[in-house]
Amino acid sequence: MIIKPKILICDDDSEVLQTLNLSLRSSFEITTANNIEKAKKLVLGNDFDAAVIDLNFEGQEYDGIHLLDFMNKQSAGTFLIVLSGDTSTRRIVEATRRKHFQFIVKDDEYFAALLKSLMSATQLSAANKAHAQTKYLTQSEAVKTVLRQADTIIKSNSEAPILILGETGTGKEFLAQHIALNLKMKAVTANMGCIPKEMAESILFGHERGAFTGAVANKTGLIETAHNGLFFLDEIGECSAPVQAKLLRVIQEKEVQALGSNKTKKINVRFIAATHRDLNKQVSDGTFRLDLLQRLNTFVLKLPALRERPEDIIFYANLFINDLSRDNDRFHLTPDGESELLAYQWQGNIRELRNVIERIVVLSSKTSIDKAVVTEAIGYGRSPHEVTVSRADIVESNARKEEVIKTLNEFNGNKRKSALSLGISEATLYRWLKEFNLNKTLSAQAFREKLEVLP
Repeated sequence: MIIKPKILICDDDSEVLQTLNLSLRSSFEITTANNIEKAKKLVLGNDFDAAVIDLNFEGQEYDGIHLLDFMNKQSAGTFLIVLSGDTSTRRIVEATRRKHFQFIVKDDEYFAALLKSLMSATQLSAANKAHAQTKYLTQSEAVKTVLRQADTIIKSNSEAPILILGETGTGKEFLAQHIALNLKMKAVTANMGCIPKEMAESILFGHERGAFTGAVANKTGLIETAHNGLFFLDEIGECSAPVQAKLLRVIQEKEVQALGSNKTKKINVRFIAATHRDLNKQVSDGTFRLDLLQRLNTFVLKLPALRERPEDIIFYANLFINDLSRDNDRFHLTPDGESELLAYQWQGNIRELRNVIERIVVLSSKTSIDKAVVTEAIGYGRSPHEVTVSRADIVESNARKEEVIKTLNEFNGNKRKSALSLGISEATLYRWLKEFNLNKTLSAQAFREKLEVLP
């Protein structure tokens, strides 16, 4: 049985109530009220996903403004939509000061706008309820297919590892959380892109006192802390060869050995790994073990990029607007604002979209998010349809290259200290070294020589 979103419609015009009830009841569960007192009683006894409220109630003690205030206090999770033909400047100003999803003028063509607003509002309501359970939120059929695959794996009772693939920012960690939630297992997470390579073995597998300089006490590794639960290893493509070898043993033998110890401990851990890299290419390049990949890829879930699922772009944008809006503001997207979001390529995927929406919510001086606002927030006037390499980009790249060389020279080639000084991860530093064709094994003297020949 499909559960329809619950909508309250409050209007003193019986013809409007009947028309909207007949037009919307195929998609929503409609409840109507022709006066404010009745509406207030209904609010107290129901959990509505959205409410459509008229402003003008002739001859009644209260108007729509009163119901807006009442619902903001008594039904904070309900999305409020003002639908009114009232041209009173006072009422309109008063209404827009309240929290509501959108103001719609009751003209001859209002129904299409109302239906669109209700669909967006109820999607957000459902998303908020799902979010409370840490479920993966999506409107994309492609992603829903991935979720169905994940559910099939979960129900199979197989303990084989799961490998999640997808570009940075597509929601790989949220998918792992979704799986952990449905498995009803505690989850421990480690991101190899954020762990210094020289500390990775200690952090993942633990160490004994005296195993290395500074090891003043025994330490349990993250994998062992996930015993009888789930261990999520993000950015596994960043693992060094020694870490890969130890991971293979953990997965194969279900045992972990701390640094400095000659004993192993049996563990019961379900593994999920994720990466934005092409692991098959890394195997060909000799930077990733084939036997480890074969252990990891029993089940593979691939998340599509945000640009490949346009239905999620507006869905997530509205979700972020709802999450990030300040108490007294209710931002909303205009049609041309939505078109601009859909036209952009979103190389940073969901994470980039959230950043753009947050930039708008914090910096914009108006609550309607139109094309101009979106364009400025995305790239300060840059066309979203193409990315060109400008002279400014080249200058910035050369400056970054020079800064990398200087920093490595300053720290005698120590990449960890250099990365910290530059304010980046070691993984990013290694990527820059490759991007700039700088030899990773250059000595401090070689860096000085390179610095001396810089133009």
